[in-house]
Amino acid sequence: MEEQPTSTSDQHEAFTEDQQAYVAAYLSTVEAKGFDFDRLVTEPSGLTHEEMHNIFAHPDLSGRALEVMVDIIKPEGSMYFDAIFGPNYGQRDVRHWLLPTMMENAFLQFRPTGPSIFMDDGEGGTSLDEWVMVAAMEDEEVFLGNGISVRRFRDGWMVDAIDVYDSAISRTPPPPEMIDPNAPPPPELPPYPVMNFKAVAEEQREPISDAARAWMLKRQASHAAGSDPANTQPSGLTNDELHHLYSDPVAGMDFNLVADMMHPTDSVYIDPIFGRFEGQDAIRAWYTDIMGKVGDIRFEPLSKTIWNGETSLHMFRQYAEPVAGEKIEMVWGFSVRKYRDGWIVYAADYFDTASMANPAMQSVGEAIGSSITLEDIMKYRAPG
Repeated sequence: MEEQPTSTSDQHEAFTEDQQAYVAAYLSTVEAKGFDFDRLVTEPSGLTHEEMHNIFAHPDLSGRALEVMVDIIKPEGSMYFDAIFGPNYGQRDVRHWLLPTMMENAFLQFRPTGPSIFMDDGEGGTSLDEWVMVAAMEDEEVFLGNGISVRRFRDGWMVDAIDVYDSAISRTPPPPEMIDPNAPPPPELPPYPVMNFKAVAEEQREPISDAARAWMLKRQASHAAGSDPANTQPSGLTNDELHHLYSDPVAGMDFNLVADMMHPTDSVYIDPIFGRFEGQDAIRAWYTDIMGKVGDIRFEPLSKTIWNGETSLHMFRQYAEPVAGEKIEMVWGFSVRKYRDGWIVYAADYFDTASMANPAMQSVGEAIGSSITLEDIMKYRAPG
């Protein structure tokens, strides 16, 4: 018997009846029409938070997934933020920006670096997707950086969509040999968007457990004695205990202790400035060298920490206070940490470094004692 081609039935089975009904109803209204830029959806989707998060991958949507994404954005009181184009507020403005922008930039590809993660945030749901942005043009692909998409869902709507990536790569002109002299110049990008997110109150932190404290003191004593800094023995702590220890404002600033938490071989740390590090030794060498040179940088939360027992998501602002009472935002973004069997196995920080090229911002860094140099960066960052 001739083998039949693979059907999409298995793909459809991954979606709930409510998702199937939503997609069918949507397709019946749009048929083969193009995007309607004046479309305004005022009724909530009726889907759960998790159903909204993954409905864009429904196989029947094909090229219309973006329109469905906009359909479930709340008409008022919502925001879509992009690192280059900044914020758009409300469904109508998002639609008029997102659809034509993505159509004009169809050469951009967002390739997932891991599975989507949906997390219960106590108010609805928050999802995170990590990806690599690539410009695919004819036979050439240009890496444009790592990024993260964070979505917040409430009462049948998406209320926040935030894409954070390093726009410095896109804002830096390519070398002359890569510029086609016969091609029209690319459109000028909008200026670096400044956001004034409000800090949230510090959370009531879980206390460090007795087991975590004992492990911390043992490792700190080993470092103080000048012993081999490598830690090859599992901590014996639960993911919760290690997460609480890492989140402690004092323990979390002990650079060798943080390196001790990283899995000896299966850990990864991604930093927008310095690049990617694999394994505890490489992470320790970079972390203990560089973190002591950043100066008096301070952090404050821009949302509560979300933790599901394996993954944590932090939204933060990094700021300087060169003069008492004068808070100057340096960067803001997200940190993702993943834990397994009492180790940290993955750490990634996402923020836009474009503002750091501003001479005024560099002066602030000097004022708070930052001593990081270009040589420090190039010491760790791989060419290209």
